[in-house]
Amino acid sequence: MSSELIWNVIRGNNAFKITRGKTSFSSEAGNLRNKHSSKYSGLANRKVVDVNVNAAGAIELSAKRTKKAANPAASFGRVQLSKNYRSSAKAIRTLTTGYAPELRAAALARYHRLNKTAKAANMLKARAAKKAAKTAAN
Repeated sequence: MSSELIWNVIRGNNAFKITRGKTSFSSEAGNLRNKHSSKYSGLANRKVVDVNVNAAGAIELSAKRTKKAANPAASFGRVQLSKNYRSSAKAIRTLTTGYAPELRAAALARYHRLNKTAKAANMLKARAAKKAAKTAAN
């Protein structure tokens, strides 16, 4: 089925649509901006890129495999990104340029936000560990 047909079917109601006032958001996998629109929809589009945090707390890049669309368990290929910011950003830029260039800016912005959040969380953990060690020593 075409992306336009799928979008017209799910546009009005779906389980991932969240409406706050006059603005609609979406919490579906593959939606980089969390906007309820056909451009960023992870359900309607054939080519989808996603940047998320996995269960281990590492940032991973995933892309929808167009040939495996009928098998949801295998439809996304996932790659864990390194801790080096520049090499990870380059990997995102390289994948999106060849696969879905219209999503490049959104994917890089999402990676930047997730990386900044992870860095802040690590700083808080380090501070808490340092404080606990200091109180244990006294």
